[in-house]
Amino acid sequence: MPDPQPTTPDVAGVTRTPTGEISSPSTSTPATETIVRPPPTPATIVPSSETKTDAPASAKPPKSLINEESPTQGAPEKYEDFKAPEGFVLDQEVTGEFSALAKKGGLSQSYAQELVDFYVKLQQQMNNAPAEFYETKQNEWKSQINSDPEIGGSKWNGTRASIGRLFDSLGDANLTDGFREAMDYTGAGNHPAVVKFLARVAQRLTEGGPVRGGGPSLDGMRRPGEGAPSAAQAIYPNLPSRG
Repeated sequence: MPDPQPTTPDVAGVTRTPTGEISSPSTSTPATETIVRPPPTPATIVPSSETKTDAPASAKPPKSLINEESPTQGAPEKYEDFKAPEGFVLDQEVTGEFSALAKKGGLSQSYAQELVDFYVKLQQQMNNAPAEFYETKQNEWKSQINSDPEIGGSKWNGTRASIGRLFDSLGDANLTDGFREAMDYTGAGNHPAVVKFLARVAQRLTEGGPVRGGGPSLDGMRRPGEGAPSAAQAIYPNLPSRG
């Protein structure tokens, strides 16, 4: 087998022998070709229709600053009836005066309604204050009576019964009924001093005690000016005395 002739590549990249002939391709194992592929393009993530949160079609966006209603602009020709909570009635005369003032100040319908709401809230607080004070004071008085050692606690049933006997002893149902009604209406029937006063009066007028005797009279039955009888005269008052 002849020795392979050396080969050299020309400027065109063709392999030639020293005599200028084109060299045949080598039968040796070709080099492994490396194929370089570009990285895969990341898939576009499409949100699921189940997690999509669209705003309701009926929802209105908040008003921007340029569209907000100014409290000093847009006074209507005539104000609509102002709204009040259930159970609260607006005085028509006062409402008329307020409407005139609101129109003079150029107040819008909505801002004027806010002032009416504020007025209603204050009125409700003022109306509830006396009732709340009354209830608090009544509970305070009841607690004092219950803890009073003279009329309250375990003695309360007896105290109430004795006051009832006092009323019955007067013999005037109309008078006692009116008195009881006044005690309920004013709340004075829960005042510790009132209850204690009635209990002491009832104790003196309706609760009698045993009558104790003091023994026979030392004077006996004799006329005024007579001396004390002798023993015989005391035993035999009808015995004729001796001179």
